[in-house]
Amino acid sequence: MRGRAGLVLAVVIALFALAPSVALASSDTGPDRVYFPQTGHYLSYGFLDYWRHNGDVVTFGYPISEEIQQNGLAVQYFERAVFEYHADAPAGWTVQLRRLGATQTAGLVTTAPFASHNGVSDSSCDFYQQTGHDLCNGFRTYWQAHGGLAIFGYPISDEFVQNGLTVQYFERARFEYHPEHRGTPFEVQLGLLGDTAAARDHVPMASVPKSSTVAIYDASLWAPATPADVTTPPPGAPTNQAKWIEVDLTNQYMRAWEYSTKVYGEYVSTGIAAHPTPTGTFHIFEKLPYDDMTGGLAGTADYYYLPNVPNVMYFLDGGYALHGTYWHHNFGHVMSHGCVNMTIPGSAWVYNWAPLGTTVWIHY
Repeated sequence: MRGRAGLVLAVVIALFALAPSVALASSDTGPDRVYFPQTGHYLSYGFLDYWRHNGDVVTFGYPISEEIQQNGLAVQYFERAVFEYHADAPAGWTVQLRRLGATQTAGLVTTAPFASHNGVSDSSCDFYQQTGHDLCNGFRTYWQAHGGLAIFGYPISDEFVQNGLTVQYFERARFEYHPEHRGTPFEVQLGLLGDTAAARDHVPMASVPKSSTVAIYDASLWAPATPADVTTPPPGAPTNQAKWIEVDLTNQYMRAWEYSTKVYGEYVSTGIAAHPTPTGTFHIFEKLPYDDMTGGLAGTADYYYLPNVPNVMYFLDGGYALHGTYWHHNFGHVMSHGCVNMTIPGSAWVYNWAPLGTTVWIHY
């Protein structure tokens, strides 16, 4: 469903199996190997790219092993996940997440709260007929905002109390509700399923020495690459306009112009192949400081609900907008259902700069 509500969910791969890797463009530059003193392990190349672009320490935790060989695959264990490298897989599927939630609860599938049941979706819960379980309230919001089906998989239990915490299991994760952090980003946390798997699999986890030639991980090590055509508008641009916005789909980059002078630019995320961002010349016809965005059929893989999306600037009927994005930081890569995902600071700048009627020119 392409409703007015935003069309912005990250790529969802509707497979009841392993999570795919994200196809990465070269939109940032930095080291290809780093060291984590917190656990005494390295993270490199494809695993490092996947970790950085799909949730980093919040979703996966720190590495707790080096890369090792297991069943003919290169794998690496993290506090909350296990990465596998499938060299022969198609592009976008080389890094896959092991189904830790499913494997660690395999013997419980016929008992409550893991036994499937019938249900319907409503305003508080989405029911997933694929596994026969509900996803509700705060867990639903967290699931949608941090990767959804592609990262966590479907729910494989209902909410229940385990070790004094309200929890819910998914194919690749366990969500935990921590009331002591109510109202903070740590209210929902992910269980340490990777730690459990590493102990069960007898994986070597002893720390290794740091090489003097390898940097300690810091997010600031990666700086955005600069597109080549940032000083002169491309042919066909509406340079007769006092203010106009360019969305460069080839480079996944947005520029704000005043006639032929660029006044702002940043990497963005536009529509995936199945839900492309339209090309052409449009105009901002509605601005909302916040909007709730939803689309797709509840209970299906294409459904999403994203509350309080900031700095929304609609430029085409059907829900196409430029807006701030809090559920991913993977700018420079296609991620959306047709909208132009911007950073929150960048979207705020453009929202304040661009009046209603501002031209939006979208091209390859």
